[in-house]
Amino acid sequence: MSSFRFDVPALWYLGWSALGFLGACLVNSFVEWFAHKYILHSDRIVKFAYQLHDREHHVLFGDGDTYHAKDDFMKKHVAFVPRDYIMFLLVTAPLWIGAELLLKRPVFFGGVAATLVGLQMFNSLHWRFHVPSDTWFQRTRFFLYLKEHHRLHHGDTKRNYNVYFFPIADFVLGTLIRK
Repeated sequence: MSSFRFDVPALWYLGWSALGFLGACLVNSFVEWFAHKYILHSDRIVKFAYQLHDREHHVLFGDGDTYHAKDDFMKKHVAFVPRDYIMFLLVTAPLWIGAELLLKRPVFFGGVAATLVGLQMFNSLHWRFHVPSDTWFQRTRFFLYLKEHHRLHHGDTKRNYNVYFFPIADFVLGTLIRK
C-alpha cells in the first residue's frame, strides 16, 4: 500500500496501527449498529442472517425468564460462527483500506485487528449474557450495564443495537434506552 515506507522506524508503524485500532473501535460501533438494525432485524439484505438472528435467536431468548439459555439447543443460538467473522471483515476491510489510502498512514492492520477483537468481545460478552456463570467479571458494573443494555434490546428490538464496547452508536443515533 502507499503507506509502506522504509525510511521510518518500526515504532511509526506501531503508533499508526494503534491509532487505526482506536479509530476502528469507534467506527465499528456504527458498523455493528447498522448491521444489527438493517441486516439482523430486516429480511431485505441477508435473509439467512435475519432468519438466524431475528426469527430464531430472538424467538428463543426474550427479556424475561427466557433470557438465559436453558439447554444445549438454546446455547447453539448464541455465538458467532467463523462465517460471521469473515462477513464482517469483508464489510470493514474496504473501510480500513480507504482510510489508509486517504491518510497515507498504516492504519489498515489496526482496523482489521479492531474488527477481530471487537467480534471476539461481542461473542464473549454475548455468550456470558445468555449463558452466565459466576465469575468476577460478570459481577462488575461494566458487565452488568452491558448485560442490561442487551436484555432491553431483547424486549424492544428497535433499541439498543450495540453489544460490544460502549453503546456509542446507540447514543448518537437515538436508539439508546436504559429502562
